[in-house]
Amino acid sequence: MTGHLYKVTVEQLEDRKGNPIEASPLCFEARCHDDLFAVVDKLQAKMPLSEADTQAFAVGLKLFSEVMMKNRDNPLFKSFKPAFTEFMMALKKG
Repeated sequence: MTGHLYKVTVEQLEDRKGNPIEASPLCFEARCHDDLFAVVDKLQAKMPLSEADTQAFAVGLKLFSEVMMKNRDNPLFKSFKPAFTEFMMALKKG
């Protein structure tokens, strides 16, 4: 597969009660046909979200959409595709 290759690391810092957590991070590589940094920049200019929320939204959305496209024959993704396509069209229109 072609595209930009990213290394994603997620570290849990606290539990839901605010207690510090020491756990191994999740770390994986993922490809994306879009430049995630450019996507974040575009969304920051058009969405009324904090910088952290925009980054989380953009990265989560793009990682999800890549997995969905890669597994498009999965019945779960097949049934979700029309709603996702509609959502993406609305997002792109701004």
